Amino acid sequence: MGAPGVDSPGKNSPGKDSTGKDSTGMGASGRKAPLAAVQTLAPQAESLLPPMTIEAERIGRQIRAGVHRQHRPGSGEDFWQYRPAHAHEPAQHIDWRQSARGEQLWVREREAEGAQHLALWCDSSPSMRWRSRDALPFKLDRARLCTLALAAAALHGGERVSLPGTLDPCRVFSGTHTLPQLAETLLSSGYRGSADTGQTGEDVPLRVMPDTLRPHGQLVLVSDFLLPPEALERLLRDVASRPARTRLFCVLDPAERALPYTGRQRFESLEAEDALILPSVESLADAYGRAMDAHIDHVARLAAQYRATLTLHQTDQPVLPALLALYAELTGGRLHP
Repeated sequence: MGAPGVDSPGKNSPGKDSTGKDSTGMGASGRKAPLAAVQTLAPQAESLLPPMTIEAERIGRQIRAGVHRQHRPGSGEDFWQYRPAHAHEPAQHIDWRQSARGEQLWVREREAEGAQHLALWCDSSPSMRWRSRDALPFKLDRARLCTLALAAAALHGGERVSLPGTLDPCRVFSGTHTLPQLAETLLSSGYRGSADTGQTGEDVPLRVMPDTLRPHGQLVLVSDFLLPPEALERLLRDVASRPARTRLFCVLDPAERALPYTGRQRFESLEAEDALILPSVESLADAYGRAMDAHIDHVARLAAQYRATLTLHQTDQPVLPALLALYAELTGGRLHP
């Protein structure tokens, strides 16, 4: 969580208050998913899968049901319709077999695909392993759930999915039966920070991402994006140079949006930064709120500058509305009324 300073949010999180009570939550998601291929998550198969994978499958189906895909002509593989040929239509576009049935020349149109290849990157840095209270999920668990739900929706839609930044970054998953293996790859990939990449906690380790993104594909980055402005701009500039359309999905704890604490608080860093003790946190609440709003606005402006979009989600809110909006962007569809 961002330390309650006036200038800009950082990556500290609440630690101990004046009573010495530990208010820092540390944890990660649980068991690995089995490798057994499961065509659909039938009741007998659910007992073999971790709860997060089962929940992601359920949300993925809801996402698919909630977005009405728009039919558009494009370079997909599925036939959509015949249309009359225009004047000066190139000969190679004409479907001569269909045109031979009458006097009209016809063009065989294929349906444009939303995201033929979807790359999902989930931030597992230490700042994601935090929650402000026990009733909320850790940011990392919520980020992984959202990542898996997007993957499930994409696999159900016949799309291919990869997980750059994991231990198996070049593998491409295809078909709903690969969701358990995809979940295992995601959940077993921990943080690859300074010890492995030479980077600090301020750098989202996107440099571990291989240059395997497909042209016209989609890249979704799931993180809290609590980065210094210069680090965030480096990240987006690097991503913009890759042949894929980028979406940012920002996962925040509600205490990171509006500072809820009062009295004397000790803020301990999750990323080897100095602790911070503040005697009267409530006096900084307004300044902190303005600083966080300014940070999010800056992230949105940087995203637009580098041809990306930003979707916000708080861990005290249901995941479906934000994921529906993001998936509609990915597929070029619209939400059902």
